[in-house]
Amino acid sequence: MHVSLLGQPAIQCSRPGIAQQVRVWTLAVLVLTGVLGAPVHAADQNDDKPEPPQDVTLKTRDGVTLLATYYAAGPKIGKDAVPVILLHGSKGSRSEFKPLALKLQQAGCAVIAPDLRGYGDSATAGDGDRAAEPKPADLVAMVAEDVEAVKNYLIGRNNDGELNIEKLCLVGVDMGSVVALNFAARDWSWPTLATGKQGQDVKGLVLISPEWTHRGLRINDAVAHPQVRTELSILIIAGKGSGKGAREARRLYSALERYHPEPPPGEADKKMLWLRTPPTTLQGMTLVNEKRMLVDEMIEKFIEIRLVDAHIPWRERRSPLE
Repeated sequence: MHVSLLGQPAIQCSRPGIAQQVRVWTLAVLVLTGVLGAPVHAADQNDDKPEPPQDVTLKTRDGVTLLATYYAAGPKIGKDAVPVILLHGSKGSRSEFKPLALKLQQAGCAVIAPDLRGYGDSATAGDGDRAAEPKPADLVAMVAEDVEAVKNYLIGRNNDGELNIEKLCLVGVDMGSVVALNFAARDWSWPTLATGKQGQDVKGLVLISPEWTHRGLRINDAVAHPQVRTELSILIIAGKGSGKGAREARRLYSALERYHPEPPPGEADKKMLWLRTPPTTLQGMTLVNEKRMLVDEMIEKFIEIRLVDAHIPWRERRSPLE
């Protein structure tokens, strides 16, 4: 179900038409989130208060130190918890995700938000200086090294019975969406060995104000990856009036749409691809944290439908080298 909204896509305006459009959008989102009932807050359901966020230090294979914040799901949720990695955008940091992270944690997810190399509290490779803008090699390393280190941390939490790594969801904002898509393709490229799985854990992607390319790192190959096209549930969100952001979102949706036909009537829970364009010029983290747009509600509902309710058994994961 694609929500089509008419009129000029702006929000920070006092004109009656725009105010009406925002009210229509809010109603549409409430209808969307109500398709399969109200979101189930696992922590509330189990009368389980989440633990306070915990800052963790991670080390990549190429020697970079990353700082991240981990929002553990409650112990009563355990192996049913969906792990979510939040990947910030250009010039952003993990701290921007705190409202969304707390909301998803309260809903029963195990959430981790890292500062990618060169951002926030994470240093770049080499001399440890902060980079104003990442070089192309840094972006490649974010995919192959940074997100891999974050996933390995979550695998440890999986083996402790705190979450199910095979329900992994990535949420990426502008630059982070490029990193998320490329990591998903990398994750699905690992072959299964006789000793067990190496990858194929990413099952959901939320791409906010996605970009087709960021400083040389492109998503062409990732979008063309057979499993990314067909196996992953994907939610794309961009402000309708955000110009290039909206065009890039529609381009990505069009590239994936042919591989995701609409499910039969009455089987909305089988839908795997969504495009949502709130009536606003906002994009990126500003869009995520704008309460009137209810983007956090859409993300929570997406995770519930496609991951929380998915029948994916938990298993212990050990390195093939162990």
